[in-house]
Amino acid sequence: MSPITPEIRACAEILTGDNVCVEKAKSLLREYHLPDGLLPVKDVEELGFVKETGFFWIKQKNNTTHKFEKAGRHISYATEISSYFENCKIKKLSGVKSKELLIWISLTEIYAESPTSDKITVKTPTGISKTFPKDAFMA
Repeated sequence: MSPITPEIRACAEILTGDNVCVEKAKSLLREYHLPDGLLPVKDVEELGFVKETGFFWIKQKNNTTHKFEKAGRHISYATEISSYFENCKIKKLSGVKSKELLIWISLTEIYAESPTSDKITVKTPTGISKTFPKDAFMA
């Protein structure tokens, strides 16, 4: 079930169109001191953001898989991605998975220790985390 309720939509800034949505996603990532390449989505239909709570979503036409070469990781992005933005952090992330060996593992949090940190950490629902160079996720 989608976390995007009519009540949330009523409070949100909602954008449509691939170019506008991709640029807004990059802008939000930079605003919250995160690498602007973390969400390499394609064919975006809608982006929503509620400034008061930090709630964010993206709807794209198809699932997307991207390989972050510097991190050596394949990441899968579902047709609907949602999360909450905080300073240096994405939390309650849904719709994003990382391939580890032969299985896809959900990611629930992505964070940097501070705006000037050169590392970024990704975390799974089980609490397992892995840290990478921040520049591995720059656009």
